Amino acid sequence: MPLAQFVVAFNGASWVDPDSVALMVMQSMLGSWNKSAGGGKHMGSELVQKAAINDIAASVMSFNMNYKDTGLFGVYAVAKANCLDDLAFAIMHEMSKLSYRVTEEDVIRARNQLLTYGRRIPTPELFARIDVVDASTVKRVANRFIFDQDVAIVAMGPIQGLPDYNWFRRRTYMLRY
Repeated sequence: MPLAQFVVAFNGASWVDPDSVALMVMQSMLGSWNKSAGGGKHMGSELVQKAAINDIAASVMSFNMNYKDTGLFGVYAVAKANCLDDLAFAIMHEMSKLSYRVTEEDVIRARNQLLTYGRRIPTPELFARIDVVDASTVKRVANRFIFDQDVAIVAMGPIQGLPDYNWFRRRTYMLRY
């Protein structure tokens, strides 16, 4: 059976935006995983754990692309057609949760991954900028870029089970009473 592919993306930060580093940390918090690589059940990312434990995805990859005057932040996913609804819910829940519940432990883990994953880090200034990102910074940046913001959805393959745009848009925030 062919797999469906879809992307959920938000407007991101440009390279010169001070929040671009916080989005890098958020990308690391959401994580990336491929079923063929294994290990998803033991990863730090709750999104990756949900995808692996519930067997709802073949691949999940968060991304943060920065350009001169804008950026793109989101998640790319590959799944069977009958898992799209569950996977879409997991993705939107974890992305939206960045505006509400972020622990210092998760932020520290994500910062450490950025420092050790071999990314191009041109100056010690970038290390300093990564070190100052904390849970409150992640919440503030998530509120700026994710909370109640328009979302872009791109999908191909057997996507009949993928929710529509309005479903995704309503999940950019949590109604909490």
